Amino acid sequence: MPTLEENIENYLLDFQKNVPKETQDVLINAIEELKESKKLSKALKVGDKIPEFSLSNHDRKIVHIKDIVEKNKYTVLNFFDGSWSPYSNLQLIALQKVASQLKILNAALITLSPQTQDKSLYLHEKHVLDFDILYDKNNTIAKEFGIAYTLSDEVIATYEKLKVDILEANRNGTFEIPSPATYIVNKSYEIIYAFVDENYRKRCEPKTIIDVIKKDMINNH
Repeated sequence: MPTLEENIENYLLDFQKNVPKETQDVLINAIEELKESKKLSKALKVGDKIPEFSLSNHDRKIVHIKDIVEKNKYTVLNFFDGSWSPYSNLQLIALQKVASQLKILNAALITLSPQTQDKSLYLHEKHVLDFDILYDKNNTIAKEFGIAYTLSDEVIATYEKLKVDILEANRNGTFEIPSPATYIVNKSYEIIYAFVDENYRKRCEPKTIIDVIKKDMINNH
């Protein structure tokens, strides 16, 4: 079975064949600019504690993170930009493949996105997901995690050419999105693993999540 990284690489090969070089250059330059800006330098890291929050899910039911953390030994929080992102779709499919393993390890999986609940419900049904997609309206929680940023005018124009409509996806009048990030939290709300990368094409490998949890279980046995 191919890894998430391999699936992303395969998608990128097609993308590079079919999309004009100037369009690709804008997106690559944007990744470098985000790195240079150090906007994600204040993102929550290992050892930090996550804030308490309550958000509605794709079914418009309120989910309290307090209930999730207290009920499970581990909580995996995965932020993604939206269903318009092929990388996010590939990641959600990959996470679904390990959802049952996470349950066995007493780990809850929660995903968060600024896109509207209608979009998330469609995505949830399309990929037959076993986990919640929480509606992080206006990137409120992403901001608390230090991973929200605003797309540049060049990227916005490029996305429009690619028929990606961020305003329609989020319906909040901004081009602010979360940097895709994955956190593993213990029962003390403490982050034991953090994946944050300015390159949105890089995503946390589901196997890494499993490995980190198993290692922590052994260390704390």
